Amino acid sequence: MEEKKFPMVSFIMPVLDEENTIRQCFDSLLDLDYPKDKIEILVAEGHSKDNTHKILKEYAKKYKNILLLKNPTGNTSIGRNICIEHATGDMLMNYSGHVIAEKNLLKILALKLSELPKEIVAVGCSNVSPEKQNFVGKLAGVVFSSFMGGKNLFVQNAEFEEEQYSDHVSFACYRRKPVGDVGNFDPEFWCGQDAELDLRLLHAGYKILYTPKTKVHHFKRSTVKLLFRQMYRYGIARAKMVKKHPKTLKIFHLLGPGFITGIILFFILTIFNILPVWLISILALSYILLSIISSLQVTMNPVLVFSSILFYLLVHVGYGLGFIRGIFYGKL
Repeated sequence: MEEKKFPMVSFIMPVLDEENTIRQCFDSLLDLDYPKDKIEILVAEGHSKDNTHKILKEYAKKYKNILLLKNPTGNTSIGRNICIEHATGDMLMNYSGHVIAEKNLLKILALKLSELPKEIVAVGCSNVSPEKQNFVGKLAGVVFSSFMGGKNLFVQNAEFEEEQYSDHVSFACYRRKPVGDVGNFDPEFWCGQDAELDLRLLHAGYKILYTPKTKVHHFKRSTVKLLFRQMYRYGIARAKMVKKHPKTLKIFHLLGPGFITGIILFFILTIFNILPVWLISILALSYILLSIISSLQVTMNPVLVFSSILFYLLVHVGYGLGFIRGIFYGKL
């Protein structure tokens, strides 16, 4: 029986203010069912305001396959590129400091990729919410797992039962050379840079494969402020993507900005008595009802279901405002 050849894998991780999750993240990577001498963890560290740096130094001192690198810009794309510059692996695992890996992550992604034709440049998996999160994180997990939160519309939140090709997978293992050939990550994209990289790889003739055989557990933002900021930045990133790659525009990308402009338009028309007030009430009740139905498909917890109504509003407004800003002014 032929012995499997395990390719060297370099985890590329930009990190900033991750003290609440970085220990669980590292512990899961160090416990992977994969040869330890075939894994290196490259961390591009921004200027964290919490105890992240202290924890990183503790792990780097104990484990020789963890390399700490400086990323003074805090730019996620630049951080990933810094990691790539120091990587020794034939494969790059796109990763974050607020993610827990399942034990078989690399055995599935890296081994599968090594056995596939060269035209397949990456193999990735879905991300799900961990069970142990604070209330905001749990709510965000419910929202992003529902149709009102864009599940299976925005592929970074997608989860499918069978393997299939995809335009983008958030947590994927890449062949290193093609990534370098297309120019690595674009520093103009502070967030959404992996989706933009995937697009350039697809344009270069490569394919990206999604597999349901493993997954990662992705901690959602822990405060309302951080969640709104994330969605706002996602909106900006999507607008920048559309400006750089116009053919990527889909109708559902316009739902957020359409939601914002619709609210403003209805408000103006109501003030001038062009539309009756009761119509606004019906639309608001319809939104609430759809939010409840959407959340009930994910959880039966009444507190999460009814609290999620405001979170859908936060997500849609944040993304919509970000998209509108990104169209006119894309810098962060």
